[in-house]
Amino acid sequence: MSLTALVHTLTASEDPSLFEEIWTYIIDNYFTIDWYSYNYNHFSVSDNGLISIRTGIAALLLGVIIAAAMATYQKRTLGDLVRAIDREWCVTPDTAKTLTELGLIRNTAIKGDLRHGRALRRVVRCVEEEAHYAALKERRDHLAAQAEAGDAEAIATLKQWKDVPYRLNFDTDHFYIPESLIYGADNQFDKKGTTPLTLVLCIVVCVVLLIAVCFFLPELLQLTDNMIGIFA
Repeated sequence: MSLTALVHTLTASEDPSLFEEIWTYIIDNYFTIDWYSYNYNHFSVSDNGLISIRTGIAALLLGVIIAAAMATYQKRTLGDLVRAIDREWCVTPDTAKTLTELGLIRNTAIKGDLRHGRALRRVVRCVEEEAHYAALKERRDHLAAQAEAGDAEAIATLKQWKDVPYRLNFDTDHFYIPESLIYGADNQFDKKGTTPLTLVLCIVVCVVLLIAVCFFLPELLQLTDNMIGIFA
């Protein structure tokens, strides 16, 4: 389905709305590849089919925009925790601090990533979580030793053993970044060059590139086709 057809479906009506007319004009004049004005002897190209050339290029540029948006979000929003930990030098369990002490208790994005995400969890450690899993390991090792000694109850317990996942408590849990990771984390979450203006410029550049590709691609293919014909 083309972009124009998709918009028409979403705003289905017998008479096209002003938005549909503007959208159709923009797509037809700036984002449509005119294959019919060219004569290729060694290529068979069109903008039809399930995945057109234009759609493929647009998807690639959309991926660039999404990656830039994610980088901006990660470095500027999630990076606040890394910068706060670095500022307070929380690099060991003894120096770890709560989100309240770091001034980030109201930051829902950081709490959401710590609970369900991966970006911060690669470097940020929770003291209470580490203690929880250490206690589970100690208990499991103790049961394993008893099982080896022939303790039937320990054997039965190990067969049903499942680690109880730790649930973060942002009011009381303490967070830190090991000193061996703090410098890499600073670089990874450095917010320089990820301003909202940079993101807007990235979007504008990608849109301009898509317009340029739609305009110049047929010309480049025609040039290539002519050169193949000469050398053939």
